[in-house]
Amino acid sequence: MADDVRFDVWVCRGRVCSANGSERVAHAFEAAVVATPGARLLSGGCYGLCELGPNVVVRRLVDGDAEVDNPMAADRLSLSGADNEVVYCGVAASDAAAVIAAHVIEDTPLVRLTRAVRQGEIEPRTPIERRMRDLRVARERRGQNRG
Repeated sequence: MADDVRFDVWVCRGRVCSANGSERVAHAFEAAVVATPGARLLSGGCYGLCELGPNVVVRRLVDGDAEVDNPMAADRLSLSGADNEVVYCGVAASDAAAVIAAHVIEDTPLVRLTRAVRQGEIEPRTPIERRMRDLRVARERRGQNRG
């Protein structure tokens, strides 16, 4: 890993995100990352937020992070919910430069695109996305009831 890399950026390349334009989003993030040292772009797998996609995960690198020295693990990225991880949803190619500037330059999330904000704004576009949302919400509720 290059010593100057402080952030990993994963663009979901899962089936639904791809259908919703994640390839264009990935190309825009690639250009933004190249223009702004301090981050590297990795290809991510599905994060289970299909109805909210295209999804992008930005994670500040910390010591002991398994993916830091193993970018090939990108497809196995699991959302950790840790403070150093931000999930962006409904991301458009035109958002890439702003997300990279916020994280890499300003070291702060671009709140308007975060999962916490967007999951209340984005409606599923297809019956499959609606079903996926319902299953994800039920899973999250079950997890909250256990704690």
